[in-house]
Amino acid sequence: MEKGLEISFQVAGGEGKKIVEALANLVGNEFIGELELQWRIFDVTLGKERFYKVCYSGPKLSRLHPHIEKRIKSRFDELAHFSMDDLMSKYHEERKGSGFKIQNIQELKEEYDLWQDNFWQYF
Repeated sequence: MEKGLEISFQVAGGEGKKIVEALANLVGNEFIGELELQWRIFDVTLGKERFYKVCYSGPKLSRLHPHIEKRIKSRFDELAHFSMDDLMSKYHEERKGSGFKIQNIQELKEEYDLWQDNFWQYF
């Protein structure tokens, strides 16, 4: 992804999808106007592992603007430290506002690509 930011992580517990959807949509909507942000949320299966991936993109989000990347990551991390109840309360309150955009989680299956593994760079 040339212009964008990818945040990958795992969530402990059974409420993972709710937490991920709340985090991704809250952060996305917070920056949507200022950065013309778009985002997608994925529930990824890679072998026997499962994790979530949130991809944010937009014309003002690129490697030339590391401070914007840092702001998004910091806000995501800040919300991730909320308690489950506080996060969901904030999410439900924000969803009531007009223009709040919601992205649903998409299932994605990835496969290991050994050709991109650093091991192969030594040959």
